[in-house]
Amino acid sequence: MSNRVKHSIGIILAILCLIILAIFFINQKQSNAISTQSNQSSITTQEEIDIPEQSQETSSDSEESTSNNDSVSAQSSLEENSSNSNTSNQIVRLDVNPQVQRAWNTCAPTTVSMLLSYKGIEVSQETLALEMETDDTFGTHNVNAIRVLNRHLFGYDFPESNQAGYRLETVTNIESDKEIFKKRLKQNIKDNYPLYYTIEVSKIEPSKNGEHNVLGIGYQLTDDGKDIAYVYYLDPSYISQDPVYGGLKKITVEELLEAMSVCVEPNYAW
Repeated sequence: MSNRVKHSIGIILAILCLIILAIFFINQKQSNAISTQSNQSSITTQEEIDIPEQSQETSSDSEESTSNNDSVSAQSSLEENSSNSNTSNQIVRLDVNPQVQRAWNTCAPTTVSMLLSYKGIEVSQETLALEMETDDTFGTHNVNAIRVLNRHLFGYDFPESNQAGYRLETVTNIESDKEIFKKRLKQNIKDNYPLYYTIEVSKIEPSKNGEHNVLGIGYQLTDDGKDIAYVYYLDPSYISQDPVYGGLKKITVEELLEAMSVCVEPNYAW
């Protein structure tokens, strides 16, 4: 073989080696890029998985119940405080559609109308006001409001001791009445039944006054999850509507019972 041929073969082999090395480096660079993208994707997925879920469990024990047969359910609403497995700061609230009263003296008919609507029964404020004998002097007496509520909801005005139905309770002493009220509140919300409250507005909003009816729809637990710290209610008054929260109000159990205790008719219905 001539020297010229040997020289040509050497040049060709050198070129082939350079091509092989170039291909190797290109493949290595692409492999590293794919690995980096894979790691980034893995981190994003892990962050998404690690987002904690809000607990929606609640439990309560009570020997008393508004209903004998209704299914147990309550809507847990945790907008204000995240909750974990120990139910700290948990909010338990029924999703009731609010109403605003259309006359100054129809807070009780409006409260009952909201309650009935939540249970799937539509009766207007005006119809309920007539049935409750609402007047321009006092408004509505609680016994009439609860009588009409039971009639629409259960088919009778006054439940017997062994029948489901709303019952009026009179608040006489805040401290002694507090524990039974909290048990009844928990049980009613658990059984999907809002409560009927009568309050003296000046005890909650000093610039206003007068007896008023509102709808109890839930509560918030204490930090340790063992007690009720606050109660929620819907206020139907057209002068008490907030531009953000509407008629939704939040006060302590003690504030609620104090506002009840000074009324001419210091009642709640459970």
